[in-house]
Amino acid sequence: MKEPTSLPCELIRDILPLYVEEDVNPRTKDLVEKHLEECGSCRDFLKELKNEEPVLDDIPEHLPEPDTFKKWLRRFRAGAIAGLIVLILAAVGIGVVSYKAGTVAEKETISTKDVVRVLKKAGLSLKASPSPVIDPSKCVLGDVQPKVYGLDEEGLGQLYIYEFDSTLARRSILESIKSMEDDPFTSSQIPSVAYAAKNMVIVAVLNISEENWQSDYDKIAPMTQTLGKTIFYDLNQGEKWVLYGEGKDWEAKLVVSTYEEWWTGEDGYKKFKLYMTKTPLVNYKGNPEEIKNINYSFEYLNGKSTLTEEDYHQGNFDEEQTGFYRGSPLYWGIYSGTTHTVDKNETGKFSVQWNGEEESFELTLQEP
Repeated sequence: MKEPTSLPCELIRDILPLYVEEDVNPRTKDLVEKHLEECGSCRDFLKELKNEEPVLDDIPEHLPEPDTFKKWLRRFRAGAIAGLIVLILAAVGIGVVSYKAGTVAEKETISTKDVVRVLKKAGLSLKASPSPVIDPSKCVLGDVQPKVYGLDEEGLGQLYIYEFDSTLARRSILESIKSMEDDPFTSSQIPSVAYAAKNMVIVAVLNISEENWQSDYDKIAPMTQTLGKTIFYDLNQGEKWVLYGEGKDWEAKLVVSTYEEWWTGEDGYKKFKLYMTKTPLVNYKGNPEEIKNINYSFEYLNGKSTLTEEDYHQGNFDEEQTGFYRGSPLYWGIYSGTTHTVDKNETGKFSVQWNGEEESFELTLQEP
């Protein structure tokens, strides 16, 4: 049977995001390119996908979903084009498998478009910013100049997104930033917080004046919280669990957040780091105003942290917490990592001394 040479534009446009990312097999690539030679409309759509400064509202989300082919099959009539359906499924089958195995969750390197699409799905509709708070040419990292996007309609927050060739390249650049003077955002004295995800660095810059600090921060805070959570869970595939315990007068919990980072080293071998933050929270069952001369400690994973009266405060015990949501300055290297894995069932210990009294108890994994 003679193979059809012209595929429906709808099908081609659904395949083009995979084509741009080179996630299709050679046969599919040939079919797409043959169609593009004949179709100006699809060529224009391809130019939009390749646009380095995409305005998200103008780019349709045409990534294949599991039921995409079912929808196509319902739209096609049986009989005359049955051969075309067989050809399409055969041609793009391997390409779709490749796409599903190479999503953001599993890719070693991702693109700026991957980042903005993930953030858009989380409710953050980024748009290229015409008025960066800091000139992008003044905050180049290595040889990478950031793309700048607005985080909100009022211009209170902007994202500076750096796309490196590899996770190794990104790590090398961050490790070269040894102090505040080497951090272009901190040295500019404009509030900023940075995140790392695979080969990407994402810096949130707050364009907030001193006189309107509190009111403007209250507006932008929910967006930065969403940003931190989305990067942690969706770009870094982070995991969080809680160790909890209580005694007669106190209850305590330790929020443990981790994510793994894998990359290919200069020697060609896979490398691994585990990033972890531990957020300690305590709650006194009596009147907190009666507390005097307090110090307390958390022990977990062969480490012990001791806190004093200056560190103690109540009021956030039941709020969702993790240090990764808050990011870090660039010169901190986006947190330190370890080379060992963690057993979440390992127990911890909480000890407290206050008003001449003492209490201690075990911390165990809290069920969801």
